[in-house]
Amino acid sequence: MEKILDAILKMVPINLLLEYLGISPETSANLSLIVTAVLIFLFGWLIKKIQTNYTNSKAAKDLAPYFDEQKVMQSRELFIPTKFQNHSPSAEEEPGFSHRFVVKDKLIPWFIKTGFNGKKETDKFYLILADSGMGKTTFMINLFVAYNSFSNFGRKYTIKLLPFGDNRIIDQLKEMAKNQKEAKNTILLLDAFDEYKGLLPPVVPDGLTDDERFRKCLDEIVELTRDFREVVITSRTQYFPGQENQAYELKVPRFDDKGFHTLAKLYLSPFSDKEVKQYLCKKYGRFAFWNRKKKHLAETIVKSSPKLMVRPMLLAYIDLLVGSNQKFTTTYSIYETLIQKWIEREANKRKYDTPTREKFKKDLYEFSMFVALKIYGQHKQTGNLSIDKETASDLCKFNNIELQDYEITGQSLLTRDINHNWKFSHKSILEFFLAKRCIEDGRFARKFEFSGMDMAKAFFLDEVIPANFKFIKGGTFKLDNKYPVTVGDFYLSKYLVTQTDYVKTTGKTNPSNFKDNDQNPVEQVTWFDAIVYCDLLNVKAGFAKVYDKDGNLLDMDGKITTDITKVWGFRLPTEAEWEYAAGGGSENRTIFSGTNNENELGDYAWYDKNSKEKTHPVGLKKPNQLGLYDMSGNVWEWCYDRYSDYSQQPQINPIGPSDGPLRVLRGGSWHFRAIISRVAIRINNTPVNYWDFIGFRLLFALEFTSGPGQGG
Repeated sequence: MEKILDAILKMVPINLLLEYLGISPETSANLSLIVTAVLIFLFGWLIKKIQTNYTNSKAAKDLAPYFDEQKVMQSRELFIPTKFQNHSPSAEEEPGFSHRFVVKDKLIPWFIKTGFNGKKETDKFYLILADSGMGKTTFMINLFVAYNSFSNFGRKYTIKLLPFGDNRIIDQLKEMAKNQKEAKNTILLLDAFDEYKGLLPPVVPDGLTDDERFRKCLDEIVELTRDFREVVITSRTQYFPGQENQAYELKVPRFDDKGFHTLAKLYLSPFSDKEVKQYLCKKYGRFAFWNRKKKHLAETIVKSSPKLMVRPMLLAYIDLLVGSNQKFTTTYSIYETLIQKWIEREANKRKYDTPTREKFKKDLYEFSMFVALKIYGQHKQTGNLSIDKETASDLCKFNNIELQDYEITGQSLLTRDINHNWKFSHKSILEFFLAKRCIEDGRFARKFEFSGMDMAKAFFLDEVIPANFKFIKGGTFKLDNKYPVTVGDFYLSKYLVTQTDYVKTTGKTNPSNFKDNDQNPVEQVTWFDAIVYCDLLNVKAGFAKVYDKDGNLLDMDGKITTDITKVWGFRLPTEAEWEYAAGGGSENRTIFSGTNNENELGDYAWYDKNSKEKTHPVGLKKPNQLGLYDMSGNVWEWCYDRYSDYSQQPQINPIGPSDGPLRVLRGGSWHFRAIISRVAIRINNTPVNYWDFIGFRLLFALEFTSGPGQGG
């Protein structure tokens, strides 16, 4: 043992100091080992820090002028290796999807070992798809750095990264493609195809739909880059038309004469729970006790909104959410708090007295909205998602904002590009402000072009669609199993309007006969009572009325219309919409709501055999396959249409005849036999009549500007 101690003491020079201080050889040896280990650790950390800084600096130099060193550093500092899958994550909530085997793997190693490996037969063109905030640009920067790293011994090609957001990209690609020899040895990374200016509808109409323009632009880009070694393109999922399993054949012949290349579609996977924990550990430190409280608060926020925090972009801003003491239920509420916290931070930096600080916060919020609206206005003309420094300065002065150019950094919601143009640090923040304006201003919302703004649409729907409404994807079916009808997308209430709902909205006395439970459906209401109820909700929500005093439908400009797609807000479902939803949509339709078996009807409906001659609280029975309750039984439901014989011609969004004294009722009730609860059964009544077996449910309709992924 003494020989071992002597050997350690000879190896570690610090033992002389310890011996001078009178510390025993055994203790000196232990302390020497600890000090040596710490020094080795610090030396390793320093080397790694120097290497990281060098790598970031070199990458920024190679990626200039599109990405600066700060952007590269942010993209690499907290990076969790990106995983991919062969099916869209958005489908994972669909019925039955959980039974499908989905392969997930790390994407960067796959590209380096397989995708970019010249010895293996792989695809030539790749499309990386993901929703907003999923880290597409971060992935591309890290792929660029990883391929150029010292550890990539198989590196044999040049790699270039270009963003579609730069208006010069086409000229640059043409210039690069001129040298075919160089192009054949270049891997091309093209980021954010959805920001490509060519996708915008031209000022002079070109006669193309958005999908046709998308395919035309994509074909042009592929043709332009066909001589490059490999081409990787990122885009938001919503901008790529077609089903996830459809092969997109390109007009580029394979070199092996085996047909044409196809565009390989890969989907970025959301963070798993384990990866979220890894991210938080990186951000706050695994053993950093001084960050323990922040880390705990961050974990609480993540747990309260698990479906939202799978987006790396939101996790990057979690510092602004920590301490909000708020349970987030929607993406909109997260962004709203995020922006409030940013404004508070900017106000606190200036250390004004409270009244001045509050005014500054108000001015800064209005300024941010002005910037968003200015960018939106320009974007339609130029395709840019930024404003120049001079315009930003003028907006600052107009809004009494003391916000200097040097204060706009990557740590703010507003940032600068390499040319000192001002923009939002993420497109989704821009879209939040635009959605906010849509929510506050119905006229702006009705004219807003949601095409290309999928997050703005999501934010808007978060706020305007009540939580108990289900999205019903439109389709074609046979009305009464005979007559072809097509209906568009809409939202339908999961439940019948209850007595509580009715009294709260109208301020009237409960008209119902069966008042033993205020969650029973409201009954003894006329058709006119139902349409007045709809418009009371529309006015309360900031929408225009959808009916005139005679019950005619009104478009968004207040004019009578027969085009249901021009009606925006709460209304009664048409007969076709009601039957489409009650039967379960286009496929696997049911005879009764939720079942094809009359013996099982009691599981789904209150009718004469099980109702005890009264109504019952909504939602007690099983829902149908679309998640809608009481579509059969309980009370008959008013539809919009006047009653008449069906048209035998195929129809799109029919609303019934233009005149007639009777209105349609659907669904059966507590008072009627099982056979009357069939989905196709219809009866009628005059719109001023009321009975204790008649109620209604609400439909909510929005028609958006068309575009990839922008169905109404």
